Amino acid sequence: MRTSVSEYHAFYESPLGRLTQSILHTKLVTAWGEAKNVRLAGFGFTDPYLKDICQTDMQLSMIPEGIGAQTAPLHPTCLVHDHHWPLPDASIDRLVVIHGLEETTKPRRLLREIWRVLTDDGLVIFVVPNRRGLWSLIETNPFAAGRPYSLRQLNSLLEESLFTATSHTTALHFPPMTSPFFLTIAKSWEKLGSRLRKWRAPLNWPHVAGVNLVEARKGAALPITGSKADVLSPEIFAPQGMHPLPTAHGRDKIKSAASEKRLARKA
Repeated sequence: MRTSVSEYHAFYESPLGRLTQSILHTKLVTAWGEAKNVRLAGFGFTDPYLKDICQTDMQLSMIPEGIGAQTAPLHPTCLVHDHHWPLPDASIDRLVVIHGLEETTKPRRLLREIWRVLTDDGLVIFVVPNRRGLWSLIETNPFAAGRPYSLRQLNSLLEESLFTATSHTTALHFPPMTSPFFLTIAKSWEKLGSRLRKWRAPLNWPHVAGVNLVEARKGAALPITGSKADVLSPEIFAPQGMHPLPTAHGRDKIKSAASEKRLARKA
């Protein structure tokens, strides 16, 4: 069962949620803030994050249908199935996935749909809970829901789905604690974690980060697993008036019926 919209709202309206949004939003703006006039979309619960990521008015927030409808969204919003999006092929230049990949039951099918809607030079950023981080273990935040991924697992999944990771970073290096005192030092803790990651700290610091952020570009070939042939019903490929080719036994029956008709006409 997915996290509901009301639970997301409750978290992001809390002091910890506002701090989380600020940190992750800064990462996204740093990555794509200079992109202009692109078609930007988000999948999962991304409405709090889409503002100012790119310099564009073409934005769409897609919410998985299982989490409920959002009231008073900040951006144009629609409910979608995990792997049936109401978008044409190659229609999105930039896509952000937050609270989306970890809670889907069929991640490869979701990645196939992402591959379909991205343009040839399109980019996607996945914000996914880190399997080894405290945020995936302490249930005071929505990143504890669903399946967390290590960086190796996430890269492997992307490669299998014909995506190429282009960059990677981490965030939320502090534990998801809600006490006022802790929240006052959380930003300093986050800065320290980012610096230690850049310095390649000997204690393997990136593993304590709460989330992994991976930017990826889609490959040129069409992934087979989860393709449209798997999604659409067989009737789509059988136009009216066409039927499957008969077997050898079936062909004999057709010949026999045709011979009987000829004999009947001669009689």
